[in-house]
Amino acid sequence: MIEARTAVEPNTTPVVKPQTITVTMIIEDLNNGIDRAGIQTKYGLDKWEVTQMFQHPSLKGKKAKKVRKLSFNFVDDTAADPNQTSIAVESPDVDVHTEASMIIEATPELQEDEDDFNF
Repeated sequence: MIEARTAVEPNTTPVVKPQTITVTMIIEDLNNGIDRAGIQTKYGLDKWEVTQMFQHPSLKGKKAKKVRKLSFNFVDDTAADPNQTSIAVESPDVDVHTEASMIIEATPELQEDEDDFNF
């Protein structure tokens, strides 16, 4: 006996057209990288319906954003203290306040001479 192959239809569920599609829904889809063909498939629309929809002033000229996702998990393994407010490294044997006052005392004050401002 000869067995014939029969065509197996893919298991697809028919897409039901929603009663209402909003501009916000379409803009969100575009921001998520869904193009016009994807929108047509997602909402079960005809091509002419998608074309007509993109004639709306809020959607005219809008295109899907390119969404790139890494093919791996990228983890920041550097230890960072969220409460850190400066990049100064403090060691226990150095008094920061004493060091700062020494710098201030060692800096000569600028004096203004009236002769320097000849116009």
